[in-house]
Amino acid sequence: MCIFAYSKEFLKKLVFTNPYTKVYGLGRSLIAFSTILVFLFNDFALLFDREALSVLKESEYFFSQFNFFALLGYKNLLLSKILSLTILITVIIGVVPQLTGLLHFWLTFSFYHSAIALDGGDQIAVTITFLILPLTLFDNRLNHWYSKKKHLGLFNFIGNLSFLIISLQVCFIYLNTAIVKLTTIDEWKEGTALYYFLNSNYYGVNDFFKVIIDPILNSKAVFFLTWFVIISHLSLAFIFLLSRERKKTFIWLGILLHLLIALLMGLYSFSIAMFGVLVLYMLPFDSLENILILKKKSYEKKHFI
Repeated sequence: MCIFAYSKEFLKKLVFTNPYTKVYGLGRSLIAFSTILVFLFNDFALLFDREALSVLKESEYFFSQFNFFALLGYKNLLLSKILSLTILITVIIGVVPQLTGLLHFWLTFSFYHSAIALDGGDQIAVTITFLILPLTLFDNRLNHWYSKKKHLGLFNFIGNLSFLIISLQVCFIYLNTAIVKLTTIDEWKEGTALYYFLNSNYYGVNDFFKVIIDPILNSKAVFFLTWFVIISHLSLAFIFLLSRERKKTFIWLGILLHLLIALLMGLYSFSIAMFGVLVLYMLPFDSLENILILKKKSYEKKHFI
């Protein structure tokens, strides 16, 4: 009986909770912004290979033939860059999510399957822009920054199911990362992994932060910093079991983790993409609506009372 009652309550929440709010708009905007940084601060001639784009265009596979960057070709990389940035900026502005959701996924999918220089943020962008598609397609607002509007129960169900799948995916990302660290690299268990990672040529800390972080890396404190990374990954995985109202208190843990990754390892676009993922994973659907209402009341009290 308890399982039946819980299932009934869970289904009611899926049908009657409106997930089409500014929260999903903020999440997809941050993911779009992370890709903008990649496109703005990198030479497209170094991101793509002439022969690889030609092979994609001549491929017998549908998705390869209609790769955004392959269609435009290596000779039109500047045009590709301009159009890509236009699409991504439009995603952030929030207009017509029903169309820009499809374009955003097409762009991230095409980039991931055609570029020769990628990082984890690009893979996450593909996954999340795909999983968020039902939300963009069934949103009845003309802009994802607009206040929420009533939706049919079926559309609420589809949107909430999308959020549930996204949450499962994020939980798996953090849990898998922690398990791989603990089972394949002894230095993580010993608490010395960050010493080697942050002193390596590939992930090493830049000169500005090296002065600050070196005393920590060369002391016993590196043990606690290393285990902070593992514990934070495990914590961010297991909060999947909590309600969004309780999850939100952990968002600062995720922000701190990825801020450190950005500053110490230089993975800025990856970290911004993960900020977007954390928003989709943790924030209550009405959280941004409530903040805006509070600001409005504060403004009215200051200027009109």
